[in-house]
Amino acid sequence: MPVLNGKAYWASISNPNTTFEPVWTIDLALDGANKEKAIDSGLAVKNKDDERGDFVTIKRKVTSKSGNQNNPPSLKDSEKRDIKGTLIGNGSDVNVLYKTYEWSYAGKSGIGADLQAVQVTNLVEYTEGEDFDVVPNGYKSGDNLDDEIPF
Repeated sequence: MPVLNGKAYWASISNPNTTFEPVWTIDLALDGANKEKAIDSGLAVKNKDDERGDFVTIKRKVTSKSGNQNNPPSLKDSEKRDIKGTLIGNGSDVNVLYKTYEWSYAGKSGIGADLQAVQVTNLVEYTEGEDFDVVPNGYKSGDNLDDEIPF
């Protein structure tokens, strides 16, 4: 099976993305050699003029066409240890193992990539929500407790 390496974006490996049809998915930003490898595999390389640059989307549906549950892709660290449940932040360095398949739908056809496994070689931790830095000499709760409130 082919392996691509690059930077991970919008990775939903531990938990499927349920925005539309539930899928495990990852956008993989590619350098020149990996871009060529993806093109040689028949994958569609996209570029949306954002931080991802040239990238491919590799995914696996949670439910197969026959209605059976697919196994989630495996998630490993650099020493091939299971890190199931780890959230992968944008910019993490990863290797992605996938299988290609042919598809056709509504008069269109192409090559798709079924996500088999992700190996994280450099983790950028994912944090939910906004993360603020401390602002020196900024407002602190309780700063105005001694002030009288004018009425």
